[in-house]
Amino acid sequence: MTYSTEKSAIAVLVLGAGELGMPVLRAMSRKAQSHSQVTVSVLLRTPAAHAASGSQKARRDALADLNISVVEGDLQQQSVAELSALFRSFDAVINCSGFVGGPGTQIKITQAVLQAKVPRYFPWQFGVDYDIVGKGSGQQVWDEQLEVRHLLRAQRETDWVIVSTGIFTSYLFDPAFGVVDAANKTVYAPGDWQNAVTLTTPEDIGVLTAEIFFHQPEIRNEVVYIAGDTLTYEALADLMQARWQGEITRKLLDKETLLADVQARPDDVAAKYRLAFARPDGVAWDKSETFNARHKIATITAEQWLAG
Repeated sequence: MTYSTEKSAIAVLVLGAGELGMPVLRAMSRKAQSHSQVTVSVLLRTPAAHAASGSQKARRDALADLNISVVEGDLQQQSVAELSALFRSFDAVINCSGFVGGPGTQIKITQAVLQAKVPRYFPWQFGVDYDIVGKGSGQQVWDEQLEVRHLLRAQRETDWVIVSTGIFTSYLFDPAFGVVDAANKTVYAPGDWQNAVTLTTPEDIGVLTAEIFFHQPEIRNEVVYIAGDTLTYEALADLMQARWQGEITRKLLDKETLLADVQARPDDVAAKYRLAFARPDGVAWDKSETFNARHKIATITAEQWLAG
């Protein structure tokens, strides 16, 4: 493998400029200022790349200010061969595209990266530990994420780095998730009060992804764990009780109830997520053993996030 962050020129392509893509782009741009051999580009769909007004134009202007070049492409519409042709001129691809492309998109992107023989790939694995979760979690996209890992491990031409982050911090407190109900001062525990969840803000993920990318010695073919916070649902309830300054309602959602919810509403994504997170392993890890803890990089805890 000839790839190295010590090369004379390194072209990096980030896929997506959304909730995670922009923080990653900002952090990569900052790091690239002290690594003059590194250039950063972003893949955008044609309408976003040429928007003349509104939020898309504002985003494009922000990218220009960061000295980030725009590459036009469509992860949903283009074939593996077409995407491979786009990726071939890059030394590294960081995939921040998310799940919006629908079933099969992450497999397609990975196949295109491997076909292009991109030297280094950070796949869209910014989530739970899919190796431990395995198949049959109740989340179809999680099964696909495990298949992405199988594809990467079955080859030797593309080095990969998986950054395991847990869920985005904001999602834990999103009413749609159904764990924290601020309106009724209620906290629900999927599965067990001692089940835990790891969470990280997109801003921290961006900073840490850039740190991992540029780390020396270079990180290759590893799962790297990061965390803004890890807490049990019991600890979450205690945190919310302190924040709400009074008694709260605590409700356990046992596996039978969660499964019945999914069966009753098979299209309810949040119900599937509650079931998937009702487990004692794979969705949380000890913060003290993470990359950020070992390198003494501060991250935002749940309590700090709530405090704004």
